[in-house]
Amino acid sequence: MSESATPVRLLDAAEELLAVSGPAGTSVRDVLRRAGVGNAAAVGYYFGDKDGLVAAVERRVVDGVVADRARALQGLGEDAGVEALVDGWVRPIVALRCAGRGRYAARVFTRIFDQPPSRWEANGAAAVRAMAGRYCTALAPLLPHLDDVELAWRWQCVTATTDFYAIGALDFGQPAPGPDDVDPHVRRLVVPGSALLRAEPTG
Repeated sequence: MSESATPVRLLDAAEELLAVSGPAGTSVRDVLRRAGVGNAAAVGYYFGDKDGLVAAVERRVVDGVVADRARALQGLGEDAGVEALVDGWVRPIVALRCAGRGRYAARVFTRIFDQPPSRWEANGAAAVRAMAGRYCTALAPLLPHLDDVELAWRWQCVTATTDFYAIGALDFGQPAPGPDDVDPHVRRLVVPGSALLRAEPTG
């Protein structure tokens, strides 16, 4: 294994273990064994300590979703409709769920916002908020019946529904989704999400 591949192997192994056991149930030794890294000092060398490794894994998950959402938004252009914008927001999370990573990703997004705001720049929460703002800015001209506060509330509802989906909270015994389920599952989130955004104001 090349030295440059070692941190990636450690991140991959740590994410797999953290998704199952969480930070408390994941040891550095477990990560090294799963990654096939024999140097016991590797985690300290690349990440400082276990907390640094966990933070790096979480930031990688967050950055991946933010980047996917940014690419989707950029690709839509100025003529994007409500459904296309909701699709761009939810699809990265659906893709993670259908790849078996959704439950952990949802936990990560909960954890980063549970930390003090002083940590949001470092842990990626600030980037998530900024991206949500960009989507709301794109949606605002399409939803003139909503003021900024109402739009923000409804976008939180779309996001919360997506996170609930990611952890499988309401699967009711259905089998776990696979790669072929991405498009139909995105559609199941886009249709009600778009309807919510188009509904008349609550006030």
